[in-house]
Amino acid sequence: YTVRIGDFPTWETARQHAIEFSAKEKKALRAKAKALGPRGEEGELISGECPLDVAHRVTFVGVGEERKLTHSKLREALHRVMQQATKNREYQIGLGIPITVHGLAAAESRLFALREASIADYTFDHFKSKKNEFEKIDGLHILPLAGETEKELEERLERVRLLRTSQQLARDLGNRPANDLNPEAFASAAKEMAEEVSGLRVTILGMKELQKEKMGGVLGVSQGSAEEPRVLVIEHRPKKPKKSVVLVGKGVTFDSGGISIKPAAGMGWMKFDMCGAATVMGVMRAVADLDLPIKVVGLIPAVENMPSGTAIKPGDILAMSNGKTVEVDNTDAEGRLILADILHYSARFNPDIVIDYATLTGACVVALGHEAAGMMGNDQELLDTLRKLGEEVGERVWPMPLYEEYLSYLKSDWADLKNAGSRWGGAVTAGTFLQQFVPEKVKWAHLDVAGVAYNEKEHNGLPKGASGFGVVLTVAFLEHLLK
Repeated sequence: YTVRIGDFPTWETARQHAIEFSAKEKKALRAKAKALGPRGEEGELISGECPLDVAHRVTFVGVGEERKLTHSKLREALHRVMQQATKNREYQIGLGIPITVHGLAAAESRLFALREASIADYTFDHFKSKKNEFEKIDGLHILPLAGETEKELEERLERVRLLRTSQQLARDLGNRPANDLNPEAFASAAKEMAEEVSGLRVTILGMKELQKEKMGGVLGVSQGSAEEPRVLVIEHRPKKPKKSVVLVGKGVTFDSGGISIKPAAGMGWMKFDMCGAATVMGVMRAVADLDLPIKVVGLIPAVENMPSGTAIKPGDILAMSNGKTVEVDNTDAEGRLILADILHYSARFNPDIVIDYATLTGACVVALGHEAAGMMGNDQELLDTLRKLGEEVGERVWPMPLYEEYLSYLKSDWADLKNAGSRWGGAVTAGTFLQQFVPEKVKWAHLDVAGVAYNEKEHNGLPKGASGFGVVLTVAFLEHLLK
């Protein structure tokens, strides 16, 4: 149900409030529900005057059978109710969620619902002279779980707020156009983030440093653009870290395809080719806010892939930072070139685990659609953990193989490797390419988020544009490492 409850602090103050009803009030609500007659069918939304003094309106939202309730169905239901509330100019919302996502404990399901409700009114109107017609939700109020203490509730709500901030950062970065978020602007965004929160150190590698590191992939991809490349190094170094993790995010701020140019139709969506990097930014913000006792380093190669007289060409051979040479078979297979250099560079931080995030291949979208990210890696326990946590938090990842035979698809007559194989197995050959640059004895996972990082229209309760996929999953994984 939704209720309007006077004036309370906004989300930014981190002061959410719990509301409790007496037996008499609960009876009145049940009577109202019976009178309105909701059947609980999926997509149902029934509202009426609230019988309690604390509220103006009560709304019942149907989600179908509880045993079939998924993260997506609950997210869509929350999105609908938040949309209705803002259109009715009801900016204080109370949530009662007496059901749970199938397979989740009540506390986990409620945490998911709160997190999704908190960001359900997200809009990106930074560049509109007339801002969103409807105001945003001012306050979210919840019913405590049975036996839940005030301290426990406050801790959970604070966590929701911090994750919301990180997800919103990832979405905002993803939605910015390429003329506003070029590689240098991305570097500035990282510096600004480090100034806003404590516990982060940012170093920017420019042309001189990249040449010194012999990052032929990063330098090669960017040489067709007027915008110089940057590599962002974002470090969280607690005094006594329990683990060391490196997160790598593909940061192609615009991908025209280069000389192997993409079709004009839909090319505007290629401003989202840096969503993997946006995820890393969001995670680093959350890591600092939560002050996790893990050494976490975010590495972001930020480049533009443009056609020009100076751009790399099909047939060119690049010398990579690990000493391997790569024949450029297709300039539109640029993401793996920049990630390869950065995966090799990650070794200097002595990581136990490396995870990379990239809108890497259309082939992964063909395979999995928009319901899950493709996942590959070299450690089964790591992959199993990510898959399990993805199911719990509502950011699903699905394993794909890295058979040794796939390496033959990347055989070059002129270099050690070529950057693209045949049309077959596009997602896994891209993963196989990356695997050649992963430091030895390091656990590694590659997440191809091409199908889930952004939406061309509203989907499963998520907005059009950047989704912020991977932020919540990665934070959950980092916290899992502490157990």
